[in-house]
Amino acid sequence: TPKPLLTISGNKHFVSGIAYLPGEERLVTCSHSHGTVRIWNVENGEQEGIEMEMEHGGGVEGLAITKDGKRMLSGGKHKLLRVWDLETHQPIAEWRGHETTISCIATSPDDQLVASGDYKGRIIIREMNLEESQGGRIKHTIETGPRNVNSICFSPDGTKLAFGHGDRMMQVFDVENGDLILGPIEAHTDWLTSVVWSLDGTRLITASWDESIRFWDSETGKEIGDPLTGHTDYVYSISLSPDGTKLASASSDKTVRFWATNSGEPIGEPLQHERGVLAITFSPSEERLVTCSSDKTVRVWNVENGEQEGMAMEHDDWVDGFAITRDGKRILSGGKDKVLRVWDVETHRPIAEWGGHESLIGCIATSPDDQLVASGDHKGRIIIREMNLKDSEDGRIKHAIETGPRTVNSVCFSPDGTKLASGHDDKMIRVFDVENGDLILGPIKGHTGWVFSVVWSPDGTRLFTASTDGSIRFWDSETGKAIGDPLTGHTDFVNSITLSPDGTKLASASHDSTIRFWGTDSGDPIGEPLEHEG
Repeated sequence: TPKPLLTISGNKHFVSGIAYLPGEERLVTCSHSHGTVRIWNVENGEQEGIEMEMEHGGGVEGLAITKDGKRMLSGGKHKLLRVWDLETHQPIAEWRGHETTISCIATSPDDQLVASGDYKGRIIIREMNLEESQGGRIKHTIETGPRNVNSICFSPDGTKLAFGHGDRMMQVFDVENGDLILGPIEAHTDWLTSVVWSLDGTRLITASWDESIRFWDSETGKEIGDPLTGHTDYVYSISLSPDGTKLASASSDKTVRFWATNSGEPIGEPLQHERGVLAITFSPSEERLVTCSSDKTVRVWNVENGEQEGMAMEHDDWVDGFAITRDGKRILSGGKDKVLRVWDVETHRPIAEWGGHESLIGCIATSPDDQLVASGDHKGRIIIREMNLKDSEDGRIKHAIETGPRTVNSVCFSPDGTKLASGHDDKMIRVFDVENGDLILGPIKGHTGWVFSVVWSPDGTRLFTASTDGSIRFWDSETGKAIGDPLTGHTDFVNSITLSPDGTKLASASHDSTIRFWGTDSGDPIGEPLEHEG
């Protein structure tokens, strides 16, 4: 069985779209749940800097790259079609017209047009000349019915647009006048998920939840040959090799299969994922295949020899907790697999794995001198460990503290490293002595919702906390008494707070789609909130 050349596992939520950039050196992925678009270096699996993470106001489902590799288009739950400059990573246009989630995007062969489909059957074809003021002008708005448009694809000569629909139908439109010229064809017995053209434009190839792949005459709409079968669950995506001779198919049966486009015969052995495979694409040279899966990984495969290159930073399941040592040399991560892993930032190799938790690890923090690490889980256990990686006793548990059955959402060492504060689902704040593990303050009751985030003031005299009750509170770190009134202004959960390096300002991020700033001395709001769309 072929093995992955590279596994990229930086997406916390499952990956819903994928595309190569020209030159094959970079790869773009989008996340269905997390609302991000990321750019990756294919050789080493690294994300190209944190600034490459382009945040959307909701899940991203549609993704396309212009043929010249200069622009990226993305769309999703926010209903906007966004255009990005791939050099600067800045949005350069936002186009409206959809009234629900954008599910698929395609560019014409000459990059002059872009088509997008949504969850209510609307397809919009636009002009995409960004040098003119009319860039993004709608050429056609086509209403195809109330069901999802799952896939769209321009013909090789750019004159036709094919799409696959949630009502099992396939249709083809004339790009110039927007008229329906073929179909609706009842192509499958379940949702049609993916449609591509043959290189000469004479055939259409479709995939479906009915577990089959079918070939069609693009002029008559008649089926060619028998359906390709072999998958045992939904087929989500198909991709044609650049020379048009091979077809790859991705399925929720955890496999990728290859087919000869002339004969329909299977080629070689299936590639195996640990979970369902959602999207797939050939590299321009045909030497590599890229897949993405609900296992939160993007994998690069050498189809010919099956050799794997290097190591991936991969967990057995979701990663919820994350920390970086102060010297920037190590990453610590933990999640659903209950294991705390230490990674070398330079080599990307795991250098330690530590057990001790019996539930999902939700938060991690390192001490100011990088000698200790604390981790909290969903059953109320906090573990403090020694972290001298040159010592045989590395990872030795210093304290395992049972705080109760509720989730530990946040842990934070005091600036001098002698205390550890924690925030919990039981609405409480606790402070422990790092040396002996004793509870020295609390439980402090004040919030009326879960405590999501806790940080210390730079001088260690105060604690700042944020909660699902929508408030931020200041506390005396010696007595546990509240200082002043709660800071209010957010209209939903406050998910996270962070302190400016000089300690004078606090930033808070909320489920109400805003970021607010506060003076830490007065508690007064500073300036206007920053608005997100989701």
